[in-house]
Amino acid sequence: MKKIHIIFTGGTIAMQTNDQGLLIPAVTGDELLKSIPALQHVGETSTQQFSNQPSAQMTPELMQSLRKEIISIFSKNEIEGVVIVHGTDTMEETAFFLDASLNEAQLKNNPVIITGAMRSNDQPSADGMANLLAAAQVAANSNSKGRGVMVVMNDEIHSARYVKKMDTSSLQTFCSPQYTALGKISHVPSRDPIQYTQPAARLTKTIDVPRETFEPPRVDIVQMYAGADSTLLNASIEAGAQAVVIQAVGASSVNLILYEGIKQAISKGTAIIISSRSPLGECAPVYGYIGGGQSLKSLGAAFSADLPAHKARLYAQLLLNSKISSSANHLDIIHRGFSTL
Repeated sequence: MKKIHIIFTGGTIAMQTNDQGLLIPAVTGDELLKSIPALQHVGETSTQQFSNQPSAQMTPELMQSLRKEIISIFSKNEIEGVVIVHGTDTMEETAFFLDASLNEAQLKNNPVIITGAMRSNDQPSADGMANLLAAAQVAANSNSKGRGVMVVMNDEIHSARYVKKMDTSSLQTFCSPQYTALGKISHVPSRDPIQYTQPAARLTKTIDVPRETFEPPRVDIVQMYAGADSTLLNASIEAGAQAVVIQAVGASSVNLILYEGIKQAISKGTAIIISSRSPLGECAPVYGYIGGGQSLKSLGAAFSADLPAHKARLYAQLLLNSKISSSANHLDIIHRGFSTL
């Protein structure tokens, strides 16, 4: 049987309602596993309690600590798959960070699966135990090799790049709305439980993290909306942001006031990445009017393609952290990195 290592970080799956009616962290990973006897038929499991907190408390520094744990685990050549139990609110960010920063040599071609729950284990129709079992099945499946980091929720397998949380409470919240899921978990007895619909591939170019201590540079997100100005953009730069992700409207547009702010920011050496607040479609330089994507491209802005702002921010932090091994300035690093997405 394959050896699967399960890392518990917390989230709704490890919460219960207390005497005051408040949903709080209350259950350890080992306590969760005791309620899933079917796991013994999936593989030989080992566990680790990394933390027990809501995923809103997750940071890039903690993501880097998880990354180092994964590298250490696979370096011993015993574990063939890792499952990370994580809160759902920032699950897609942690998944993307890990997928963008773990290369095949570090993963040893093994999968990393992230899962969690939308309902605590003391609620009716709790989903956490089924999700955890499914994640372990995917981690133990030979066809999961070479796919990097994936999210398994509600019997679906999603890539770290394209997965999104689309609903605040539905069990069907995680999907890949612009693409299809990588596969699903089948409950038909005569079939392999893991049904992939796409060939194995890494979907995001990985970025080397050159030093043990990850010190993510400040990268902020500023949203464009009707009537927006450059106050928040200027505040981010004054706070030390090396790059700012502008969540533009449509394909990649901003108003005249924010355009002028972007122009000044780039002239002073701050990298600007344009993303879109639209959940579907690609962020690209389409319109030629002042404030449109073509005018922003002329200023020197980069574009996030299909990445939403929160994933583009993490990718920018990884790129900027990697410049310690490069003579290029951070504007060039951002442009080169996002041009190869």
